[in-house]
Amino acid sequence: MSLRRFTLALLSAAALAIPATASAQTKLVVAMPTTPPNIVHMSMHIANDLGLFKKGGLEIKVVELAGGVYTFRAVVSGSADIASASGPFSMVGLARGSKTKVILANMPKLEASMIVNANIKTMADLKGKRIGIQEPGGFADVLARGVLRAAKINPKDVHFVSIATEDVPALVANQVDTAMLHVEQEIIAQRKVPGLHAIARMWEIQPDNLYNVMAVTEKLVKDNPAALKAFVRGHIEATRLIYTDRAKVMPIMVKYTKLPKDVIEQSLDLMVAKCIWDANDGLAKSKVNATASLMERVGNIPKGKKPTYEQIVDLSFAREAIKELGVWKGPICPSEPS
Repeated sequence: MSLRRFTLALLSAAALAIPATASAQTKLVVAMPTTPPNIVHMSMHIANDLGLFKKGGLEIKVVELAGGVYTFRAVVSGSADIASASGPFSMVGLARGSKTKVILANMPKLEASMIVNANIKTMADLKGKRIGIQEPGGFADVLARGVLRAAKINPKDVHFVSIATEDVPALVANQVDTAMLHVEQEIIAQRKVPGLHAIARMWEIQPDNLYNVMAVTEKLVKDNPAALKAFVRGHIEATRLIYTDRAKVMPIMVKYTKLPKDVIEQSLDLMVAKCIWDANDGLAKSKVNATASLMERVGNIPKGKKPTYEQIVDLSFAREAIKELGVWKGPICPSEPS
């Protein structure tokens, strides 16, 4: 072999050994359920802005939709690769024939509260009131019905009012008597109308209800497992930073939520105290099964059609990522992987 041909061969071999650059990275579209995003959804943006996905060979495009029902439908239709979706609706979709899997749940707790007008003192006072929701079967609808069950009120005895994704203006303008608000929305609403208050913390009255999951199609699981493992790892790393490095994540939260820094800080104080995020996989079998059973009990899943844990969940990507990162055991909000 001539010196020139030998050199070219060495260069070709070296090129093959170099890790993929950003221009050759796998591209994934991730559908998020709010615009602008809520604080609870910040792991996605933290991972993206800090290059945690990029170092795993991913180029992530985030699209923001009007709710978790729409993100799940986007994945099923093929217009997105990954959905940050409603846990209950993902199970309902699977029971109705969608070929999907849940791969992560860094937001397993129902991070929302029913915020009500000053004249509502107890949950029993909700009877006859205007209950603010977005779309039927969506986030606010499902959670509001959970509050009504806890209050032993028939849904026929209230008035469901469809409002925009952003619930604060409708509540402040007295167009509805209740709204399901995220922590930062609650703080903003109370600054505008001091009499507003939380009548139900969903993470307390429905501790076994799985809030948010990352859902993908079975086809993507089969076709690109390496990309999904990199996605899950980056998401877990970002979640852990929320607990360990507020200075690093705060500018990103301000950037995407467009909220005042003091509102974010006040929100984080409560959310961290209540361990809203799970820094492992968040897919406890008891929580997944309890949520599926609830959906069957209320009729969203036909009787006898409830999917099993193994049909709902694919833990392989989270297990690989946690094996590399180590199990998160705190000291802030310790949890065990499923």
